[in-house]
Amino acid sequence: MSPITLVKNYFQEKMPPAIRHLHIIIMLLIVAQIIISNFIEVERDGKIGTEFIEFYATWLHFIVGLLLVPLIITFVALEFKRYGFSYFFPYLNGNFAQLLNDIKQLLSFKLPEAKPYGLAAIIQGLGLGAVLLVVGSGLTWFIGWNVGASWEHDIKELHELLTGLVEAYLIGHGVVGVLHIWLSKTEKKSAV
Repeated sequence: MSPITLVKNYFQEKMPPAIRHLHIIIMLLIVAQIIISNFIEVERDGKIGTEFIEFYATWLHFIVGLLLVPLIITFVALEFKRYGFSYFFPYLNGNFAQLLNDIKQLLSFKLPEAKPYGLAAIIQGLGLGAVLLVVGSGLTWFIGWNVGASWEHDIKELHELLTGLVEAYLIGHGVVGVLHIWLSKTEKKSAV
């Protein structure tokens, strides 16, 4: 079975269609945004670069970013409706039981199963929060840029900082996700 088929089957097994499709679309658009961001140019005074690639990459980044705002808000709302807020942030209610169990498993060099209120759910919650911060700061920057606000450059820098955190999350989440899927497949084979 190819790695793509393996991931596809896992997504179909674990996620309802709306969540699965939004997850994939958002992931692809975020990766595109990260790539495009290497070619954008917005000067401190708010002027967009005039070179062909800078000009069109900047506007493409704005357009895709604006498209991501409702997609991410919908995705987060669906996930909170599906699991509830405390599923992703159990520590805010003082619920550490599953997290401590998952940490014990990690310390014994075992990848814990994704369970409610556990490490995987908490990491997903941090990702949801991070991506909301990125689109929120991006939207705020875009609005500030449009109105010529004095603070827009500061928000742009915050947006870039937060984007770095999402890039790290995307890589880590992707690597651990693929590892989890591969280990699940390996365990299913050995059980047969």
